[in-house]
Amino acid sequence: MNNTDGVLEFAETLIYKKTETFCSELQRQILIAALQGERKTYDQIAEECGYSAKYVKQDVAPKLWQLISQALDQKVTKANVRRLLEKTMRNATPAPTVTSGAISPPATKPPTTAPLTNTPTIKPLSGANILLVDDQPKNLRLLSDLLEEQGYEVQQAINGTVALQAIALKQPDLILLDIHMPDMDGYTVCQRLKANPITQDIPIIFVSALDEAWDKVKAFSTGGSDYISKPFKVVEVLARVENQLKVQHLQRQLQAQNAQLQQAIQELQRLAALDELTQVASRRRLDAYLLECWQQAVQAQTSLTLILAQVNEANLYEEEAAAAGDQGLVQVAQVLKQIVQGPNDLVGRYGTLTFAMIFLDTTTAEKIAQRLLKAVEKIGQTLSIGIITVQPTLDMGLEEFVEGCDRNLQQAKSSTESITITSL
Repeated sequence: MNNTDGVLEFAETLIYKKTETFCSELQRQILIAALQGERKTYDQIAEECGYSAKYVKQDVAPKLWQLISQALDQKVTKANVRRLLEKTMRNATPAPTVTSGAISPPATKPPTTAPLTNTPTIKPLSGANILLVDDQPKNLRLLSDLLEEQGYEVQQAINGTVALQAIALKQPDLILLDIHMPDMDGYTVCQRLKANPITQDIPIIFVSALDEAWDKVKAFSTGGSDYISKPFKVVEVLARVENQLKVQHLQRQLQAQNAQLQQAIQELQRLAALDELTQVASRRRLDAYLLECWQQAVQAQTSLTLILAQVNEANLYEEEAAAAGDQGLVQVAQVLKQIVQGPNDLVGRYGTLTFAMIFLDTTTAEKIAQRLLKAVEKIGQTLSIGIITVQPTLDMGLEEFVEGCDRNLQQAKSSTESITITSL
C-alpha cells in the first residue's frame, strides 16, 4: 500500500467514525485526485465518471469537503486536504483501525443506518444468569450463596426435568449441572440441550463427585464445556464460571461484529450495483451480468439480446441546464425500468447518455424498442437505439457482440431511423 492509499483509508475511516457516513465512489475519485496532487478539474472528473460538471461542482464535491472538515474539525479544501490528513494521522492516538483495501468500522456501531436484526445481546459478566441443577438442596444453597455474592443472578432446579422446563421459560447464560440425579442424569440433560438449536450454545459446567477420567471424557463428549470435581473449592468454582462466561461474552461479541460486517458488505454490494444518479444498474453490475448471461446462453444454446439506447437531447448537459439534464436522465431511466421488467432482464447505465438493456432468449426486442421510443417521447425526450441478437457459441467473442450493438447505435444516430437491428 502506498502512502496515498493509507491517507485515503484513514480519511474514509475518520469520516465514518465522526459522521457515520460512507463516501460515495464519485467522492472517492475526487479525494484521490486531490491526495495525488493531480490537476484535474471537476469538469474532467465529471466527464470520466459519467456525471454532469454542475452536479459534481455544486453537490458532490462541496459535500465531500464538508464531511472532511467535520471529521477534522477545521476548514478543509482541495488544496490543504492531504497536509491536514497526514498531520492528523501522525497525531492520532490510536489511529482508527484500517485494513488493506477495506475500512474496519467501529465495533460499537453498525456501518449502515439500518438497525441490526437478530444481533445477540451482550450482557455484562457480573449480571449473568446461572442455572444450578442438583438433586441435593445443600449443594444448591451453597453454590447459590457463593455466586449471588459475586453479583450473578441464580436459578435453581432440583432435577433434570425441572431444569429443562426452566430453560424453556428463560435461557440462562451458564449451567452448572450435576451428573448423578434421579430419573434423568446430567449427561442426558446435556445431550438434550445440545440437540436443540435454541439451547445448543449455552455453556455447561459439570459438577460431580465422579473424578475418574472416563467420567470427564463422557462429560465433554456429550457437550460439556468444563468439569468441576466435588468437593469443590470456592476459588476454582469462581474461576471456571468466570472463564466460561468470558468465552461466551467474546463469542457473542464476535457474532454481533460478524452480523455488522455482513450487513455492511450487503449494503456496499447494493450501492456498488447501482448507478448513483439514475438508480439503475451501474456499469460494473451491467458488465458482470452481461458476461454471466453470455456464458449461460452458450451453455443453454439460447439467444442473447443487447439494446443500447442513447438520449438524443443535445442540450441535456449544457452548463446552464445541467440540473435539468440530470433530472431528464433520471426520468428516462425510470421509464426504461418500467418497461424492462422481465425476471432475467436488466437495465443499466452504459455511458453518460446511454443505457443498456440485456434480454435472455427473447423474440420481442424490436417491440420493446418501439415501446421505449413512445414512452420516452411522452416525457419530452428522444432516443437512438441499437439492437443486436445472437446465439452465442464457444468460438464467438463477447466484445464483438457489444461492438456490433454499438455500431448499430451509431448508425441509428446518423440515419433517419431511430432503431437499427442486426443478428449474428
